[in-house]
Amino acid sequence: MIETLRAMYDYNRWATERLLDTAAGLTAEQWLAPGTAGRGSVRDTLVHLISAQRSWLGWWNGSVGPEGRSRLRLDPQAFPDLAAVRAIWETVDRDTRSFLAGLTDADLNREYRSAMPNGKTFRLPLWQMMEHVANHGTQHRSEVAAMLTAFGRSPGDLDMLVFFRPFGE
Repeated sequence: MIETLRAMYDYNRWATERLLDTAAGLTAEQWLAPGTAGRGSVRDTLVHLISAQRSWLGWWNGSVGPEGRSRLRLDPQAFPDLAAVRAIWETVDRDTRSFLAGLTDADLNREYRSAMPNGKTFRLPLWQMMEHVANHGTQHRSEVAAMLTAFGRSPGDLDMLVFFRPFGE
């Protein structure tokens, strides 16, 4: 199971970096233009994607408790350009890879719990949360890809199959 999650996060890195590379060709106006999908603009959606991974990772690696995750959320306004977004992405990706490298299959069943405002308890094993975050990234990358394509800058095929390259380069 751990190898599957590592592959998912390797794909996550590859696909996110393709979007960042493609976004390098946007004008400042396109970078910030409201989109028809995602969290607004290309910038805002990318920051949301990175912020979500960062906040979940903070809980998993113990740097914050479940209540502290909100402190790790990023404000898109703090990232005026692609270089700033790429810098925070590189940090989050590095920290994610470090966390993954230290995991074993046994760790994946570790349950995380948090009291909810409605009095119920949120409870999930690590592997399910990690799959959620990877899938969340896929959703928002597709939204960014659609916005980039609308600007005439398609990132190309982001399918995991392309990442695995079963047919060669």
